[in-house]
Amino acid sequence: MPGNNSAPYPRITKVPDVWTRTSVLVAILVIITSICGIFVPATYAREAPLWAIQAVGQDIANLLVAGMLLCCTFLVARQSLRGFLVWLGLLMYLIYAFAIYAFAVHFQFLFLAYVIILGLAGYTLAGGLFAADRESVSRLLQKIPAVRHAAILLAIIAVLFIVLWLVAILPDLLTNTFPAKVEEIHLLVNPVHVLDLAFLLPGMLATAYLIRREKPVGILMAVPMLVFSITMGMGIVAMNILSAAAGLPYTLPGTIMVSLIIVLSAAVTYQILTAAGKK
Repeated sequence: MPGNNSAPYPRITKVPDVWTRTSVLVAILVIITSICGIFVPATYAREAPLWAIQAVGQDIANLLVAGMLLCCTFLVARQSLRGFLVWLGLLMYLIYAFAIYAFAVHFQFLFLAYVIILGLAGYTLAGGLFAADRESVSRLLQKIPAVRHAAILLAIIAVLFIVLWLVAILPDLLTNTFPAKVEEIHLLVNPVHVLDLAFLLPGMLATAYLIRREKPVGILMAVPMLVFSITMGMGIVAMNILSAAAGLPYTLPGTIMVSLIIVLSAAVTYQILTAAGKK
C-alpha cells in the first residue's frame, strides 16, 4: 500500500479504471432490474407466489446495494481502503444474488441483464482482488482486535447455517422424497442450499481459519465477508416482511436470527473500518 503522509485515510494500490467503470455499469443494471422486479408485474409472472414475493424482497435489497456500490466505487477510485473492502463485499453479494436470478428465475425479458450482471460482477471482483496489495492490507488490519472477532462471527454463522440446511435436507435425502418447500416454489432444487453449502459457508469457514493463522488473504476478506452477511441478511428480512404482508409462509424466528446477524456483522465491520481509518 503506497504511503501518503498527507492522506487523512489509508490508501490502496490503484484499482485499474476498467474495474471502476464496470462497477458503475453493474450498479446501473442492478437498479434497472430491481425497479422492473418491484414495479413490473410481468417480471415474475411465471414464478410461484412465494418465490415471486421473495424475488421482490431481494430487489428491494438490491436497490440499496446498488446505491452503496456507486458510493464505494467513487471511494475505490480515490484509493480508499475502507471503500475498497466494502466494495468487495457488495460485489460478492451481487454475484451470489444474480447467480440465483440467472439460474432460478424463469426465462423472461431481464434474462440477459441477469447474465451480464453476474459476469461483470465476477470479473470486477477478480480484477479488484488482483489489484490489491494483500500483504500491505494485512499488515494494516492484522493488529485490529475486531478482525479476530470477525473470524469468530464468520465461523458461528457458517456452522449455524450448515446445521440448519442439513437438518432441512437430510430427512428428504434419507427417504428419497422431493422437498415440500422446493415444490412450493416450483423449482428443481433450492439454489440457496447449493450456493451456501458449495461456496459461501465453506468460504466463511476458510476465511475464519485464515484470519486465525494471520494469513493475508483471510484478513483481506474479513470485511467483505461481513458486508456480504449484512447485505444478504437485508434481502432475507425484506423477503420475510413482504411474505408476511402477503399472507405467505415465513419464519419469525428466522427473521429475528438474521436480523441479529446483520446487527453483529455491522458492529464488527464498523469497528474494523473505524480502526483502519486511524492507522
